[in-house]
Amino acid sequence: MLKDENKEKEIVLKYLPLIKSLACRIHRHLPDTVDINDLIGHGILAVLGSIPKLDSNKNPDAYLRLRVKGAMYDYLRSLDFVSKGVRKKEKEIKAVLDKLTQELGREPTDEELMNALGSKPETFYSDLQKIFASHVLYLDEVFREGRTYEELFSTEIESPEERVIKTDLKEKVISAIGRLGQREQLVLQLLFYEEIPAKEVAKLLKVSTARVSQIKENALTKLREMLRDVI
Repeated sequence: MLKDENKEKEIVLKYLPLIKSLACRIHRHLPDTVDINDLIGHGILAVLGSIPKLDSNKNPDAYLRLRVKGAMYDYLRSLDFVSKGVRKKEKEIKAVLDKLTQELGREPTDEELMNALGSKPETFYSDLQKIFASHVLYLDEVFREGRTYEELFSTEIESPEERVIKTDLKEKVISAIGRLGQREQLVLQLLFYEEIPAKEVAKLLKVSTARVSQIKENALTKLREMLRDVI
């Protein structure tokens, strides 16, 4: 029994840096009310729960990365970021954003949006963070839909057929992203690859934070539609 506990502790310590790294990357897109330690805790539980399923013929690093991310996303889903209230607020912000853009003949600032919505800064940015969080979960669903994590992780030794399938899938994903508008591609790159906060992306593009959210949502919706029959 003690030997098993030592083995579990050894594996958790080995993957703790990965767990913390994934938690930090996901937490950047979440409201301040979400405690990063909760994400780390669920990541650790995912590793512990995966130990009996680890197979020396498989790629444990890839498998555990997916399991940890999956556990964190499942925890976030339990917080109900995609509630009707969040969707209603998102529609309201979009409507005001489009209306002001037409009236002003330019992109409104965050301050102008807040005034039109009658929102205080803390409420406005909290709402946007919840909307962004729902988009993060949405992106996970795009690439996980209809499959378990066991089906997603790769083996160390791939058959020629598996390599062809994986290469084909990668090419189709790259192609789908390439069919997005330039601004949509840029927003996804800055948010997900460069990991720049939404407020900073808004400053770089000289648009409101709400517009960044809208561009992001449109891009993810298009990706899901384009990849529906692929993944």
